Amino acid sequence: MYVTAALVDDPNAVIEHKLYWGTVATRQEGMYLLAVLNSPYTTEAVRPLMSYGKDERDIDKAVWELPIPDFGPADAKHARIAEIGEAEAERIAELKFEDGKSYIQIRRTLRDFLLSSTDAEELDLLMTELLG
Repeated sequence: MYVTAALVDDPNAVIEHKLYWGTVATRQEGMYLLAVLNSPYTTEAVRPLMSYGKDERDIDKAVWELPIPDFGPADAKHARIAEIGEAEAERIAELKFEDGKSYIQIRRTLRDFLLSSTDAEELDLLMTELLG
């Protein structure tokens, strides 16, 4: 029901078999995608495109139906989204989680954090402009 994206920059990392992955040309492009994919606006924009059962599902298929433009480093909007992605990643890296928290609880905490972030309003506006 939610897209969750991370930038993995460890060349020795092993990606779990059920995760999707891709490469980026630059860290800035990675931060742009990180901000776009983790944005609460993106989740809301993709919901009407998702299949339904008990809840929405298959967000992994539907998210790429959105008109997400390729990263353009010269585009001021793209560059600002990447800056916000970098700032959010730094703030998230400083978060501490209690032992024994499930990944579901951690993901909920991260979603709440992103919704209340100091950059949340600006990112929401940029995403509205980006995705229409």
